[in-house]
Amino acid sequence: MYQRRCFTCVLLTLLIDAASMHQVVEGIEGSSVILKCSHRRIVLEERQQTVHWRHNDTRNVFDIIHGKVSIKEQDPAYKNRADVLHEELKRHVFLKLTDLQLSDGGTYLCYVPALGIDHSTQLVVKERPPIKYAAIEVSSYGTEATLERTLLLLIPLSGFILHFI
Repeated sequence: MYQRRCFTCVLLTLLIDAASMHQVVEGIEGSSVILKCSHRRIVLEERQQTVHWRHNDTRNVFDIIHGKVSIKEQDPAYKNRADVLHEELKRHVFLKLTDLQLSDGGTYLCYVPALGIDHSTQLVVKERPPIKYAAIEVSSYGTEATLERTLLLLIPLSGFILHFI
């Protein structure tokens, strides 16, 4: 009876651990995201720091080999857009993707051979919402100056509150 309970506890722990190995991250086209390599703290000596990031199991996003960045086999789609947070490398491995594109959506796999970590993250990239503008017509009302033409100002509404007096 005790052995069966222990087996059940170990099995349940493994299932919970495996389920937490996959996460979902959302980003908006044109923005940046940070993907985490593991749900637990990683402690790596510099010579052990070998980390591979892959997109949909085929595209080479970023590699660190023995503590050194290696981009010689990096997919050109990630050139100047993928990097790791170097100051965090001894404790955590984060991948930063900038200027997100819709094609960046998919599964990212982080593999740390020295620790046997194999972590996946699902990245969902949403389309950038269209920018809305307010049109304001400026005329010579209330002044002695005369405008020969009407001036039309287009002001992006994202983050602005317009107040008309």
